[in-house]
Amino acid sequence: MVQDPQAIQQESYHDGIFSIATTKLHGQLSWVNDHIVRVQVSQTDHFPDRPTVPADVQVDKNGDHTVATGGSGQTDETPIVINNDHYTLTTADAYQADWEKAHGTLHISGPHGAIVDLHLPSWDDAGKTWTARLTFSPDEYFFGGGTQNGRFALRGQRVTIANTNLWTAGGVASPVPFYWSTAGYGVLVNTFTPGLYDFSTPAHGVQLSHDDPYFDVYIILGPDPTHLIHGYHELTGKPVLAPRFSFYPAHLNAYNRDYWLPVTKNSVGAILFPNGQWYKEYQPVSEKTFNTGYRAGAITVAGQTLVPNVGAAPVTFTKHDAQGNPTGAVHESLNGEGASAQFSARAVLDRYLQNKMPIGWFLPNDGYGAGYGQTADFAGDLANLRDFTAYANDQGVAVGLWTQEKLHPNDPEHPQKGERDIGQEVSTAGVAAVKTDVAWVGEGYTFGLHATADAAAAMTKAGHGRRPFIMSLDGWAGSQRYTSIWSGDQGGDDWENIRSHIATYLSTGLSGNPNVGSDIDGIYGGRDPLIQTRDLQWKSFTPIQLNMDGWGSQPKNMGLVFGQPFVAINRAYLQFKTTLLPYLYTLAHTARETGAPIVRPLFWLEPDAYTYGSDTDTEFLLGDDLLVAPVTSPYRLARDGSARVPHLYLPDPHATWEDLFTGERYAGGQTLADYPAPLAQTPIFVRAGALLPRVPVHLTPGQYPADTRIVTYFPGPRPSETTVYSDDGATLAYQNGEFATTALRATDDGRRIIFTLNATQGTYTDQNQAPLVLLQVATDARPHTIQVTSNGETRKLREALKPVTDAPSWQMGPLTAWPLAPIAPRSGITVALPAQAIDTDVTIIIDY
Repeated sequence: MVQDPQAIQQESYHDGIFSIATTKLHGQLSWVNDHIVRVQVSQTDHFPDRPTVPADVQVDKNGDHTVATGGSGQTDETPIVINNDHYTLTTADAYQADWEKAHGTLHISGPHGAIVDLHLPSWDDAGKTWTARLTFSPDEYFFGGGTQNGRFALRGQRVTIANTNLWTAGGVASPVPFYWSTAGYGVLVNTFTPGLYDFSTPAHGVQLSHDDPYFDVYIILGPDPTHLIHGYHELTGKPVLAPRFSFYPAHLNAYNRDYWLPVTKNSVGAILFPNGQWYKEYQPVSEKTFNTGYRAGAITVAGQTLVPNVGAAPVTFTKHDAQGNPTGAVHESLNGEGASAQFSARAVLDRYLQNKMPIGWFLPNDGYGAGYGQTADFAGDLANLRDFTAYANDQGVAVGLWTQEKLHPNDPEHPQKGERDIGQEVSTAGVAAVKTDVAWVGEGYTFGLHATADAAAAMTKAGHGRRPFIMSLDGWAGSQRYTSIWSGDQGGDDWENIRSHIATYLSTGLSGNPNVGSDIDGIYGGRDPLIQTRDLQWKSFTPIQLNMDGWGSQPKNMGLVFGQPFVAINRAYLQFKTTLLPYLYTLAHTARETGAPIVRPLFWLEPDAYTYGSDTDTEFLLGDDLLVAPVTSPYRLARDGSARVPHLYLPDPHATWEDLFTGERYAGGQTLADYPAPLAQTPIFVRAGALLPRVPVHLTPGQYPADTRIVTYFPGPRPSETTVYSDDGATLAYQNGEFATTALRATDDGRRIIFTLNATQGTYTDQNQAPLVLLQVATDARPHTIQVTSNGETRKLREALKPVTDAPSWQMGPLTAWPLAPIAPRSGITVALPAQAIDTDVTIIIDY
């Protein structure tokens, strides 16, 4: 008689660990806390202390030869799980796990009954790949898996948990071996090996597999998505709270590398510069620029072989010899020495600010043959970087560096020209951000995770208390405790790129990393001002916006190259984002402390079969109060750039949504068809009752106006409340309790609005103790009385013809500090209260 290899031979319980054994397998179950259970199964009686590391990683390049060229090597020095404490379950706990010996099944249940069953895994004949099965209910939906480009809803899908280095729909930029279910559980697989999660067939159950000789999973239990995602954080670490500068737009390019040659206007790739001359950009041929072979249009100038960044012919050089060959080229720089002034990083920064375009951080090099200086040695180059950083910091802008290879010199005491020394870059040159690029981390798995851990440790050590900011991809579970996620090198110039990457943001946040962003109009785009503007519009309502310059057909400078009306439109969106910094920053803190993503799917407000699916994957919520339905196609596109959104859904039948531009209100729980989207107005809605904490318009983080609090209230029938989080925005002091919170409340019964600004709780360095307070009420109803109570004193406010800062007053008319006014002015009531002590409750009553 053949013996069943799954038949249980032994069972035991000792020190909180339940153990079983079959003829071929050994298993054990333990509780981490009252809502996380760990299940381990081994083909021997040994249970490893560390997760399995892939021995020979095969890197998919997908036609991009920059991928994984600057480093490699898989190690286990940076763990996935950093908290696996032991807990003994009691009868008072909400969850329990029951082992059914007869079928080798673990039954997990909670306060409302059964949640999920897990069957013992099985291995292939070689014992190298396991497969496990969990139950799949008819009304169950699944999310997670990391940065799954182009999709966030996993039901009906087979999901690759592997580093594919593919940035388009269907690719995986930063896999995470974690998913969660609407049934009330999540699974984290403690492994660095590739996997495949199959959610396609309910009858077959959820099927998971990994190329791993050991089975080690954590089952997270919770009543809602927030708790499940935060359970993942409990195991692998909270996401970073990024410094405030990172929420502003960034500019990235490879200064110090390229050359510019004067050409005629009709030359392919010609770009107009402020001096009225047209120029074409060329790269030197070298291994680090990946220009080692023939490329059409190559030229030689002063013995240096150069290839065009964009386009080959026809090109006519305005400075040339008798044969038409160019006679000179200008080498661009960071600081604009000599003839390079208008091609320098300083000049680009100046152009942003001269055009009143917000910018928060600037990455002037990316490796790839650029470096950060043109001197003879490392010390001279570092001084050049320090000079640029000082210049940018004087404008209020932070500076970062890209890397395509390791961060440390071979000899730490004697760094050589062309090497990196992150310690000196941070401590001496003042670098505040690092982008670990695909050339270095493209191997992924343990390598990508450890690269960001290394960068975080080095920046923390050298940063004099500054909060490190790291942006990366090809990470793994645990990456969120070190880095924000960039979704990879999308192409740009394509409507489908816009459509697919909304789901990319959603999948990343639902996988435990709320800090996500991407390149405006991709990396190679730049040809179509409509696509670029539409992309910038929705990304202005996300955490990270990157202007990736140097590879497109036109400069990526937030639309400055396209002139009007694009400049005015983009400026309005970007300036509006600066006013939303308190809202965004509060959402980032909330994500860290609760698990709720910054960018959220519609089911966050209305969980049902429709919102759980992919039909809503071209919309998102920024927090609970703003809904963005981007223009993702040329549907009914008109010559003036206006279009329509074929359909959009407004969630929550108990809510009312207001068009941010027009003020028109719509009931929630309905689909709007053919919604109009003028060129300047991508559909954005604010929830009625929302209290949006804001600040005045400003251009850089260094100009952050902490001396003014703005609250914009959109009256609604239900009481509203929110809590605003703040800290110094730059250091790690918040981890030691140096932060503050302020509760806001408002009611509107149709006759009276009562707004309360509660006393601020908590302190931090440089906290403004008595800021100006502006309450804006988006309404056309004119009040007859407004009064304020503060410090136990109540007084009636006078009406002013314009907002004043020296005495309490109110004004009816255009909303102040409303940068969207050039697109669509909004009117309402503005109440101005100068110098309000933050330790005092303030109540404003508006009677109609």
